[in-house]
Amino acid sequence: MGILIGVFCVVIFMDWLCYRIPNACILIGTAAGLLAAYRSYHMAGLLGSIGAAAVVFLAFYPFYLMGALGAGDVKLFMMTACYSLSMQPDGFVHYLLVTMLIAGAVSAVKMIAYAESRERLFYLMRYLRKVAMTGALDAYQVDRTQKRCVVRLSIPAFVSLILMCAGVYA
Repeated sequence: MGILIGVFCVVIFMDWLCYRIPNACILIGTAAGLLAAYRSYHMAGLLGSIGAAAVVFLAFYPFYLMGALGAGDVKLFMMTACYSLSMQPDGFVHYLLVTMLIAGAVSAVKMIAYAESRERLFYLMRYLRKVAMTGALDAYQVDRTQKRCVVRLSIPAFVSLILMCAGVYA
């Protein structure tokens, strides 16, 4: 987990600085996770980690297609899935849930603090209503120039990882 935490530190810095998660960080973290899985559990561990990353990809890729998640966020969660065998049973699911709860809390604070974030909430409600009524899944419009509306998922993901490593949840 030490390598994962180190990679996360670089990811957070780069995400904060330029709103991008470098592929090099993802590759290093993924390779280390797969190597650790192979060393601990041999081929079964390697295949299990690859399978976990594939499940994460299948779960989050639709949100990327809608524009609700960035590609870096999807790759970050796929990288973290490579370490899922090092976590407690169901630990990765708990990790994702805690990450999303933290991100939701950050979003709520931003909606209280910033008018443009509240407008994004209204846009989301209109979007969901349209999808429910028409069944059409259009692109979810994201204005990347409104920096106050952006939630960098690398930070909630890192906080969730630290809480998990500290034993706050399993």
